[in-house]
Amino acid sequence: MSLSVLTRKTKIELVSSEQDICELLFAQKRAQHACRLFLDYLKERGGLTRSELSKFVWDLEAGKVEEGFRYRQTSFHRQIRRVLLTLGLIAVEQRFETRQDFDLTSFVVREKYVPVRQPIPKRPPDGLNLPRLMWVICKRWNDEFLDE
Repeated sequence: MSLSVLTRKTKIELVSSEQDICELLFAQKRAQHACRLFLDYLKERGGLTRSELSKFVWDLEAGKVEEGFRYRQTSFHRQIRRVLLTLGLIAVEQRFETRQDFDLTSFVVREKYVPVRQPIPKRPPDGLNLPRLMWVICKRWNDEFLDE
């Protein structure tokens, strides 16, 4: 079997399989698991401030998020957070909130990490290529976070 045939079969399996979004984005099992824990936490809260993200990462490093699973803080920021931000799957958004002292005229601007809806067409691109793979990733992202 030639290398091109093997590559084509791998692409077909990757595009047509019903894998988790974390399995499509990351090759290592530990990174996939840490990403899944982060995405579940993000989905539960709807958005995370920088301090909430920092607390989550410290808890992940200490093993408090899931019993028996630890993931280093630097690895999380380098391998997961940066990839999700670079691909545009999450973004830092400014949100206006009222202050806690019940003064309605004053607002506080908070920056939150929020999932981003990916603008994709209804039909995938033809062929087995990078645009098709990105369409599959964006479709699964939208299905997971933005189903209503």
